[in-house]
Parts: sequence; C-alpha cells; structure tokens
Amino acid sequence: MVETQITKLFNIRYPIIQGGLQGLGTSSLVSAVSNAGGLGLITAGSYGTKEEMVRDIEETRSLTDQPFGVNIAIGTRKSMDEFVEGAIEVRVPVVFTSGNNPTPYMADLKSAGMKVVHVAPSVRFAKKAESLGCDAVVVNGFECGGHPGMEDTTSLTLVQKAVKELSVPVIAAGGFSTGRSVLAALALGAQGVQMGSRFLLSKEVQLPQRLKGLLREASETDTILVKKSIGRTARVFKTEHAMELARLEEQGATFEEIFPYISGEAYEEMLKTGNTDVGVLSLGQTIGLIDEIKSVAEIIEEIMTDYQTALNQLVNLQSAVR
Repeated sequence: MVETQITKLFNIRYPIIQGGLQGLGTSSLVSAVSNAGGLGLITAGSYGTKEEMVRDIEETRSLTDQPFGVNIAIGTRKSMDEFVEGAIEVRVPVVFTSGNNPTPYMADLKSAGMKVVHVAPSVRFAKKAESLGCDAVVVNGFECGGHPGMEDTTSLTLVQKAVKELSVPVIAAGGFSTGRSVLAALALGAQGVQMGSRFLLSKEVQLPQRLKGLLREASETDTILVKKSIGRTARVFKTEHAMELARLEEQGATFEEIFPYISGEAYEEMLKTGNTDVGVLSLGQTIGLIDEIKSVAEIIEEIMTDYQTALNQLVNLQSAVR
C-alpha cells in the first residue's frame, strides 16, 4: 500500500487511476483495475445511452466491491447530460470530467456528494477546475495519448508547475506506465498517476488481439499528432491511416474531408474488427515501454514492485552519498 492524498480521497490502495478509454473503459477492465488496488473508471462515451452505461455500472458492482468511478468527456457534438444524470442516479462516488468546462454539472455532482476531478492540459485550466470546486485535477502532458492540449508542455514541467500553483491534489498523466514513473510523479509532487496506454495491453481490455499484437511491437516513436487543424490535437497510433489523415490536414483539408477518419463510426469499426485502415486509436508515447500482454492484476503488481525497487535504490544511493 502507498498512501497519498489521492489514495485517501478515493479509498484505494495504490495511487493508480485508469484513464478514460473510449469504447474500452467498461466493466471488465474497470473492475479488474479496482480489484487490483487502483481506481477503475467507466468511460461514459463507450455507451449509446444512459441506460447502457447504468447496466454496465451495475455489472461492475457485481465484479468488484472496491471503489470505481465514471469518466465523462464533455464535448460539443454530443450532450452528456443524461450520462451525468445516470452517474448521479446510481450514486457513483467519483466522477472525472474532461474536455469542455464542467461548470454546468458541478452543482448537481457536488450536491450528490460525489468527488469531482477534472482533466486539464494546462495549469491555467487546472486552476479554473480548482476554482469550480473540483476535489483534485489531472494534468496531462504532451506525451499523453488522446488530447494533450495546444501548448506542447511535457509532463516533467507541467506536473511541477501545477503542484506549485494548486492547493488541491494533482494527478499526473502522460508518460506514466511503470513503477519508476509512478515514483517520479510522486517526487515531482503529484499525489497519483493516471494511465491509459498501459491498460491497452491488458488481458481484460476489450481490444482486438490484432491491435494488441501491433501495440506490443510499437515503439515510443509510433504515435502521431492529428486533428490539429480543428483545434483538437490528439496523439494517436501511427498507422498508415493516421498518417494519411495528417497529410490531408497539412494540405488544408476541410472538416468534411477529414471527418470519415475521426468519426465515431470509424473508431467503433476499428475496435470491433481490429482493422487499422479505419479510425484512429489514442496512444501515448509510453507504449514504447510496454511489450507484454498481462492481466491487470499482474500489471499493477509489477508497477508497484518496480516502484519499491526504484525507491530502495534511491534510498541506498542517498545512504552511499552520506
């Protein structure tokens, strides 16, 4: 057990939080993360309706008696009102929000007694989340899979800056997949880490084996930034399809021309079939440190063993210096 402000806030054994994984953050993965001592997050965007999400929340509860939460990405193309309502109705203890400003939902979430955490790509947005009453914030650096923001600030700098300027606990995201990186995050002042890419190579995540095989062989250079042209920069798996999308954007393609590459339908087809000629998959640079498919329990045990080994090495180094 490693006790931090975040483990106490969420009543979990380890300061490890599963990232929001569109279409993949469902009961099988979420329950496994929570059972292993982390905080699993049901990803609201994985479901077509509130009712579907609620059913899977109940399924998660049948698989674990440990805390878990819901991740709600607030966008512009789809209202998330019903998913917020669903999380409140079934009394999920923790809600993570990301994307747009969570202000419209804060009063209802806090009134329901929920812990609310917002994911921010910059200190400016993190401070805004704190001012709204969030109990903690996630800051995601440039290395992260998904949306790193528009400022290209790495986790090494962003985490330290956020810790310095915020009074609520900071959770580090972007580049964290090993025990050594957990130790580094805590040394920077973070109270926990959020990992998404690490769990893509877990046995429990519902990702086609073909994709898992490709990711297992991927290196830290196998990601690419897309969607810059529409102000929604995303780091994704560097497939031929994703590179074609990037080339179209560089040539000044319209939104209508790039939409088939980034549509929800294309992404769902990729997750269903494993076909990398459709859709784009969010992926962080830390994929280069992952080369095995393991159960979530094995992954978290390995992370914490690695954490303790690295900590012992530092203690021994300090003793040697003295």
